[in-house]
Amino acid sequence: MTLAPAMLTRLLMGTVLASLWSVNVCSSQGRDTLRLTLAEAERRALQHNPRLAEPQASLEFARAKRTAASHARFLPTFTLRNVWGTIPRARGVFTPTGVLTSPDTMTGLSDLGVFTQVDVDILQPLLTFGKLSNLTAAADFGVEAGEAGVAATEAEVLLQVRNLYWGLLLGYDLQEVTEDALGEIAKAQDRLQTKLDEGSDEVSQNDLFKLQIFRYEVDKRHRDVLDRIESAKHALRAATGIDQAVPFDLAAHSLTPLELTLDSLPEYLEMALQSRPDLAQLAAGVHARSSLASAAASDFWPQLFLGAQIKYNWAPNRFDPSNPFANNPTNFFRPGVVLGLNWNLNFFQTRDRVRTARFEESVLAARAPLVEHGIRLEVEKAYLAVKHADQDIRESLKALQASDNWLRSEAQTFDLGISDVKDFIDAFRANGTMRAEHAESILSFNTSLAALSKAVGRDLYPH
Repeated sequence: MTLAPAMLTRLLMGTVLASLWSVNVCSSQGRDTLRLTLAEAERRALQHNPRLAEPQASLEFARAKRTAASHARFLPTFTLRNVWGTIPRARGVFTPTGVLTSPDTMTGLSDLGVFTQVDVDILQPLLTFGKLSNLTAAADFGVEAGEAGVAATEAEVLLQVRNLYWGLLLGYDLQEVTEDALGEIAKAQDRLQTKLDEGSDEVSQNDLFKLQIFRYEVDKRHRDVLDRIESAKHALRAATGIDQAVPFDLAAHSLTPLELTLDSLPEYLEMALQSRPDLAQLAAGVHARSSLASAAASDFWPQLFLGAQIKYNWAPNRFDPSNPFANNPTNFFRPGVVLGLNWNLNFFQTRDRVRTARFEESVLAARAPLVEHGIRLEVEKAYLAVKHADQDIRESLKALQASDNWLRSEAQTFDLGISDVKDFIDAFRANGTMRAEHAESILSFNTSLAALSKAVGRDLYPH
C-alpha cells in the first residue's frame, strides 16, 4: 500500500514530535531526580512521617482544652433563647364596676396573632477558691505534655531516618566493594584463561575452577547488596513521605564518620535528665494531676457568682393591664441581677474525689524513678556503643590497610605467575571483608551517636 504524500508528511512529523517528547521527558526526569541530603531527609520526615499524626492531633486537642478552660473564667453561662409562635387573641374590657372581662375565650382559635419570648441568662463566677485557676493550670500542663509527646516522637522519627539514610550509604559502599571485586576477578580469569590457552604449566584448570567459585560468591553478595539498597530506598521513601512518582537518590554516596569529641558519661547523664522529652511529659502530667486535685479541693468552699436574667414576652393581640399585681405571662419585661453562692455540703464525696485525684497524681509520680533509671541505662548503653564503635573504626582501618598491602602483594606475584590462586583468592576475600567491616564500623559509629543524641535529648553533632 502506498501512502499519500500528505499522510506520509503527517506521519513523519508525528514521529519526530513523539521522539522529541520522549527525549524531553527523559531529560526532565534526569533533572527532576531529588538529591536527598540527611538534613533534607530529616525535614521531610518531620513533615510527612505518619507516626507524628497521632501525637500532633493529641497536642491540638490539648490546646483546644486549654482554650476552653481559659474561656470558662469569663461568662461561662451567657445564653439567649428566643421563640416565635401564634396565640389566640385576648381583649380586655373593664365593666362599670371595675371588673376585667374579655369577649374572647382561652380556647378560641380565631383571630390568631403572633407572640415572641426572649430569655437571656448570664452567670459570672466571682470567687471559686482556686477551681477555675487550677483547671486552667491543668490545661496548660496538658499542652506541655502534648508538646513533649510530639518532641519524643520526633526524636524517634529522626533516629529512624538517620539509620535508614546511613544504611543506604552502607549499601552503596558495599556495592562498590563487590563491583570492584567482580571487575578484578574478571581480569584474573582472563589472565588465567590466556595462560591455559597458551599451555602454561604455571596454572591449571583447577585454578580457574577456584576463581569461578569465588566469583559466584562475590556475585551472590553483589545481588544481596542490590536488594538491600532497593529495600532501604523504599523504607526511606516511606519514612520521608517522598511520592512514588518522584525519583530520588542520596546527595552523598559514601559513608563518612561523624566528627565529635566525646564528653564524659556523667555529663551526658545530667544532660538527659534535663532534656529528655519523655521526662518533661511525665513531669507535666504530674503537675496536671496536682492541679486537678486542687480544683477538686475547692469544692470544700462556696462558689460565689454574679447572675443576671432578662425575660421579655410580647403578644400585641393580647390585653396588657400594666398592673404589677396582675399575672400577665404574655406581655412583660423582667430584668434582674443577683449575687449568690453555690456550695456542695456533701463534704464526704468531695473528700473522696480529692483523695482519688491525689492518688492518681501519686501513681504518675511513682513512675519517675523508673523512667529515670531506664534513661540512665539507655544513655550508658549508647555511650559505650559509641566508644566501642570509635575503637572499631580505628582498628578496622589498620586491618584494612594491612589487607590492601596483602592484596597488592598477592596481585603482583599472581601477575608474575609465582602465586597460587588460593592465596590470591584469600587476599581478595580478606580485603573485601575488611572494606565491608570498616564501612560497617562507620555505620555503627554514626548510628550509635544518633542513638546517644536521642538518649540525651539533644543532637550531639552538627549537620
